[in-house]
Amino acid sequence: MIKWILSACFLALTAAPAAAVDVRLDSYRNPKNENFRIFNHMYLDGVRGGLMASNAWLTRHGGQLLFCMPGDLALTSEQAEEIMLKSADKRSAKGEMVVALLLLWGLQDTYPCEKPASQQTAPAPPD
Repeated sequence: MIKWILSACFLALTAAPAAAVDVRLDSYRNPKNENFRIFNHMYLDGVRGGLMASNAWLTRHGGQLLFCMPGDLALTSEQAEEIMLKSADKRSAKGEMVVALLLLWGLQDTYPCEKPASQQTAPAPPD
């Protein structure tokens, strides 16, 4: 009996489409109810944590950072939401835009990384 229940649970989990876990801007701004609002905030907080972890991994392995926050700054969930919503406004994002991308772009706008000297553009020649 337990094997049958576990099999049914596994089948139900694998049948769910993976794309359904993305949160779009329209559903973030206009949640259907309080539970959706709470879920949206938890989702955005998870994205924030994932982006921070990715940057930490890139730092440790010598990769190019996604964004460059000051080392002594702790980004709160509320700040992440504000950054994401400003990013959406700046880009005139439509309702189907994924909030994870908007947060990444907003973090890049808010905390840009300095370009290496080899990537900086040369000054324009004098007239």
